[in-house]
Amino acid sequence: MSTATLLTDRTDLAAWSLRTVTLPEPLDFGDSPEQDLAQLRFLRAVTSHAVRLRWTLRGRPSLPLDTHVHLVAPSAGTDQASRAYAGEWGLAYRYGSCYYRRGPGMVVVKDVRPGVEASRMVITDGADAFLRLAEDPSGVPAPGDVDAAAVAVEVGLACAAGDAVLILPYRMRHWPVPHVAV
Repeated sequence: MSTATLLTDRTDLAAWSLRTVTLPEPLDFGDSPEQDLAQLRFLRAVTSHAVRLRWTLRGRPSLPLDTHVHLVAPSAGTDQASRAYAGEWGLAYRYGSCYYRRGPGMVVVKDVRPGVEASRMVITDGADAFLRLAEDPSGVPAPGDVDAAAVAVEVGLACAAGDAVLILPYRMRHWPVPHVAV
């Protein structure tokens, strides 16, 4: 698989798990909130699969840093402002600071991002809607999930732009420590 494949076929990220990948072109941010959500959705998926992504930031996301600091940070920027933002993001990034795990009839969320009040929660009512929102690549809630999306945005577990919603925690697929230490 080539880096170009990673960019065009973003659905098979599991094939890239635990590998280092360098994107040849910068990821553009700041042109529109909808585009920013799409780029952050890609970074959330890459982080979920523990892809060691090296990427360059062009522009600045339209969302506050604390919303996406848990996603794999850029290693460079295209200009002075982008480099400064990339550096700030990189200093604050910690794998495992905002994730969810699936369970039977529930979702467990851990959120210890810097700048956000630490929380751990178990979602039972609405767990199916949370998972549909988190795992739908379009980001557009189904009519029956609009209320769940609004609640997720309200409590800081999601961001919205236009019709799209991005569930911020990524699915934890690779533990950063041995399982016996958890």
